[in-house]
Amino acid sequence: MTSDLSNKSADPLAEFKKRLSRFASGSRGIRNPFVIVPVQPRYELRVADSLLEWVEDPHDSEDFPETGTAQVLRLDELFVETPVFDLAIDLGSHSTPETITDTMQDRLAEELVDVLYSQITAPEEQHHVVVLTHLGSLYPFTRASELLDELDRRNVQSTIGIPFPGDIVGGKLNFFGEESRNYYPAHQIEGRIEEEHLQ
Repeated sequence: MTSDLSNKSADPLAEFKKRLSRFASGSRGIRNPFVIVPVQPRYELRVADSLLEWVEDPHDSEDFPETGTAQVLRLDELFVETPVFDLAIDLGSHSTPETITDTMQDRLAEELVDVLYSQITAPEEQHHVVVLTHLGSLYPFTRASELLDELDRRNVQSTIGIPFPGDIVGGKLNFFGEESRNYYPAHQIEGRIEEEHLQ
């Protein structure tokens, strides 16, 4: 998938909301109703605030279903509720940073989705939109693709949206300079949210 950074009239934030609304209305395509939008990392928190405002009344969006609902879940807040976070704190000075990082990378995605799943209001309903914010707080322990894979394994039917802090390299999302990955099963919004889209 390619980005369209040269098209200044494109608004990836508006397109993200529009795509979430369409999926919540029942549109699906060949993949789950999971959507990722790239965002310049310095604006990740501003985008999160904007989306928090949006979910308060998503029915203002043209395609949002009348019976649809929406919520925001902050990944940084859910992160500290995982057992592996408690384990890392307990290990503290008794272990090496590398061991703690390896443990987090092995367990965080699964445990985080356990916590996340319990917070989703209607995980079996596609008309319910869940926006996952503050993804950058999980670096370097897990990736968006791992979270989406875990949500897919749990057969979550809710429409899931993730603002992704990073770059687009060769049409793939690049997280903090790490190797680019394909983000199946997510639909990717072209372009990247920049300051101009937050005016």
